[in-house]
Amino acid sequence: MNSDSTNQLLPFNPIDSIEEWVLDYDWDFERESDFELLAVIEGNWSPLHLHFQWQSELQAMFFACHGDVEIPQTAFSRICELLVSVNSQLWLGHFDFIPETGAPAYRHTIPLRGQDGFSEDQTEDLVATAIAEWDRLIPAIQLIAIGGDSELNAVDLALMDTAGEA
Repeated sequence: MNSDSTNQLLPFNPIDSIEEWVLDYDWDFERESDFELLAVIEGNWSPLHLHFQWQSELQAMFFACHGDVEIPQTAFSRICELLVSVNSQLWLGHFDFIPETGAPAYRHTIPLRGQDGFSEDQTEDLVATAIAEWDRLIPAIQLIAIGGDSELNAVDLALMDTAGEA
């Protein structure tokens, strides 16, 4: 059974509600297909690329968030260790690398079997969590990339909760 015919049988398409949500924020986006949406938002460190994809066979919403981060080859293995350490402490989602670019990405999949839709609250929570985790990770990646600190200190930095802004 191909993906298009299966998707057409669903009582809802969560990408439709996500598109409405993105429109409310007036973000740049592109509807790659009926079941995939890409958006670009302004992040604290760089623009963030949001990727939503509905997978009807799994009845799950795939989501990824990544920014423009270049990883020097000399720091790649240490940043891999950083991601393993950070992932072990995350409640939702995980970080890995985009195969085509080698850049880090936050990913999360939400099963929706038996649901009647994908709510605005779910979308907002998904995106807010990704942005928060991304914003905590980037300084640690930058610190390791310039060779300025150990992975342990970078993990502590990435996971440190802060209050206010400097």
